[in-house]
This record gives sequence, C-alpha cells and structure tokens, in this order.
Amino acid sequence: MAAEKNFENRVKRYLQTVGVYALGTSKHKMIVTPVGYYEKRHGSMFTKRGLPDMHICIHGRSIEVELKGENGEPEELQLFMLQQINESGGKGILLYPKDFEAFKELIGEYL
Repeated sequence: MAAEKNFENRVKRYLQTVGVYALGTSKHKMIVTPVGYYEKRHGSMFTKRGLPDMHICIHGRSIEVELKGENGEPEELQLFMLQQINESGGKGILLYPKDFEAFKELIGEYL
C-alpha cells in the first residue's frame, strides 16, 4: 500500500506542475496557471465500490485513473468500471509506475 501512496503523490506533484490542482485549492497556492483539477477518491461506506482512485478534469475533459503500485493487482470490479467508462466514450486508465511517462504524454494531449 505504501508503494501505491508514493506513486499517488508522484502523480499529484506532476499534475500540479502542469496546472492541474486538487479540487478546492486556493489561488494563492497555485504555482502555474490552472487548467484543470483532480479529485482523489477515498473508499468508504458512502462511496461506490470499484470507482477509480482519481478523477482528473483538464479543459473540461475527464480522465478516470485507477492507481496501482508496481506489484498491485486490480480487482475485477475495478477493471469492469474502467471498461464501462471507456465504452461510454470516457477515458479510464489503469496506471502503474512503469507507465508514468505514457501518462504524462496523455496529459500533454489534454493540455
């Protein structure tokens, strides 16, 4: 779990460098012009099971991201949710640390 949390923090730091901030970040804490936001979802009894870990919105376009540490395994329900998002015309991805450069390229396309 620590590996996934470290990777999550790496993703968040990168997003902030391109102007994608946590939803609710105050303007005085923004280091570059904002172009979008992200929302980290936390599982609880009040959230729908299987939803991806992060919702990212850049210029009004959404990406749903399921984060995994290097050895993490997605649950069947998580894969189903990503599939449903993609089949609906959205963008849902399963993201491992090894795919981080490709993720940055994808974000670049949205910018």
